[in-house]
Amino acid sequence: MRKPLLILALLYCSHSLVAQQFTANYNKDSTLTGFDNASTKTRIAPQFVTVGGSKFQDVVAVMKEDKQGKWYGYYLFSSMKTAGTDSLYMFDNAFDCENEGFIRFTDHKTEQTGIFNRNGKIVVPAAYNYVSMVTNGMVIALQGAKKVQDGEHFYYSGGKTLLIDTTNKVLVSDFGKAEDLNMYSVKIADTPSADTTRMSFAGVNGKYYTFQVYGKEFSQWLHQELLPGLTKEKLAANTFAEVTYWDEENWIHEDKKKFIDKHWDFLLAKFRDGAAFNLVSGNFNPFIMEGPLYDKYMNNCFQSKDWQYPSWSIFFGGSNEKGQLDFLRTEEGYKLIGVGFAK
Repeated sequence: MRKPLLILALLYCSHSLVAQQFTANYNKDSTLTGFDNASTKTRIAPQFVTVGGSKFQDVVAVMKEDKQGKWYGYYLFSSMKTAGTDSLYMFDNAFDCENEGFIRFTDHKTEQTGIFNRNGKIVVPAAYNYVSMVTNGMVIALQGAKKVQDGEHFYYSGGKTLLIDTTNKVLVSDFGKAEDLNMYSVKIADTPSADTTRMSFAGVNGKYYTFQVYGKEFSQWLHQELLPGLTKEKLAANTFAEVTYWDEENWIHEDKKKFIDKHWDFLLAKFRDGAAFNLVSGNFNPFIMEGPLYDKYMNNCFQSKDWQYPSWSIFFGGSNEKGQLDFLRTEEGYKLIGVGFAK
């Protein structure tokens, strides 16, 4: 089995390396965008009035203007195939971004959503009120809900939440309480997990699908691993290469050792007051955290990949007025990445 799997892995990596070469090019006044692929020497002249990202691997959302001045959108694939004309998925005025070679689309006549694969084939039909982006080959899907308008915004009420795969196969028929899950941590077992940092769901196959809950994982790490016996050296080992903070005039990105040495008394005092911690989901800001150090934590649409690298903040005294500490989940564990001083 190893050889076929290795071959598939190499083919996937080879595909990804080529596809990653699609980067934006612009006309003289930067009003139109196109794309170049240096590896395949493919050039798409600037012609799109707006695009979903400045680079793409497999597929990107684009919009053009016709001769009558009307805008229309579709998906452009790395093969130069197009699909989904006037079916772009948008949320909060932003186009969907590819993930794992898949992208969402919306049938605007039915207001139902589905998913294209990297070849422009519909693999999940537009039969759902909502589908999440594909993460680890899985999708959270809402079906049969009622759309409720609330001013300029809307939300869905009722319905059934499912866990499906990228062939539209139902894995879990009742996924309604799922939130803050690490989809890459899935384990399939005969019984629910006894781990208090995980959630288990009964699958349609009689097995249990269990996932790490990011918030519970972070809290356990903070209280059981970081805080006991905290020293400068231990904090440095759990700090990002640089720490970002606001100095009342500018954002400062400071080397972690320099920062810890300078602010150790402040940090130690805050960490000692563990009872006052209020843990909240953080906000990794790509407009502040930018540059090569942070590229892997953002997708091709300049959005933080919080489904894979979530951030968490510690507020002191129930709010951030007394200061806050920001942590980012990396492949090497949680790292202190930002600090807010008392206001």
